[in-house]
This record gives sequence, C-alpha cells and structure tokens, in this order.
Amino acid sequence: PCDGNYGVYGIDGEMLFTTNGLQLCKITVVGIDGRLVYETIVKPEDPIVDYNTRFSGVSSVEIGKGPAKTLKDVQNDLLGFINANTILIGHGLENDLRALKLVHMTIIDTSLVFPHYYGMPFRRSLKSLVQSYLKREIQAEKCGHDSYEDARSCIELMLWKMQQDLCQQPSSKTSISDSGSSPNSSQQNQYSSFSTSSPKSATNS
Repeated sequence: PCDGNYGVYGIDGEMLFTTNGLQLCKITVVGIDGRLVYETIVKPEDPIVDYNTRFSGVSSVEIGKGPAKTLKDVQNDLLGFINANTILIGHGLENDLRALKLVHMTIIDTSLVFPHYYGMPFRRSLKSLVQSYLKREIQAEKCGHDSYEDARSCIELMLWKMQQDLCQQPSSKTSISDSGSSPNSSQQNQYSSFSTSSPKSATNS
C-alpha cells in the first residue's frame, strides 16, 4: 500500500480431532479496532473423530449446516489481504499457523509478550492474561471457546501493553501544555474506542 500500512490483525483458530490428528475447523480474523474481518467454518480433510466442542466451541450442527470452506480456500482468502509484512497477533500462534499450513514471520504472540512466572516452557493461558491485565472474564461459556472473543482479546491485550509502555516512557522536555496533547493521547483514544466498540459487526466470509 502507498501509506506503508500492511495491516494488523488478531487471529484465532479452533481445532477438532480427525483420524489424522488435530485439524482446523474454524478460523477468525479481527482488525485492530476489534471488528470482524474474516470468519468461516473449515471442512477437515479427514474423517472427524471428536468435535472437541468443550474447547473448540464447534459442534456437528455447525459443521453440518455449512457453508464450510476447504483449507485451500481459507489459505487463498487469507493471502488476499495478508502478506509478509502484515502483523498477526494471537496466543500460541504456532498452533494456528501450523493448522493453517502457513509460514508467517511477522507475528506478536501474547503468550510470549506476557511470559509465565516460571519462564519457558510454561505459558499462561489467554483466559488468565485477560483476567489479570484487562480485568474481565473470557471463555466462560460451557459450550467452548469463542474464536472471535479470543482473537479480539489478543488485540486488546497488545493495545493495553502499548499504552502501558508509552505511559512509562520518560517525559520529553516539551511539556503537555506546549505540545497541546500528551505523547500517548492518540494511543489512549484508540484503546478507549476499541474497548467500547461494538462486538461482531462486520460481514462474515
């Protein structure tokens, strides 16, 4: 793009068990403002053994009613708006990218940005991070995870982290009164509007 903005997206995938192991059954992509960009049910390549509904939130009803896309369809769709310079944000992103069978190097993984108290290989869950830093509950439904909620939470965590980092930077010689606004006012406004923005409102793909 002319403005050099290749996009920042939150991404989360849900998996189920097949005769050939875990495979992708749903993928969700949200924008930096938290709005839905892309979401679809994915048809597994092999026979399904367990829908893993407790975690995936996907049932036989969802898979059966369609429309469902093949993994190749999803790859083509994503590569239509994601390139090597696009930033992808997620939690345990290596799992999502492996399920998508895509290689992408420009990533931000919240499981690494917010490390476990005991260090690697331990990782805090997304639910724990959101509860600790954003002071709210996610994944509270008994019917499984919501990939939209998870992807949006990853974006929100990183906006919160950026705001905190900006607040901790040493103040410049130029005072607020001289500059007319605080150094991080634009980021604060972005985070504020994100936190209060409406949930899923974009059209599904």
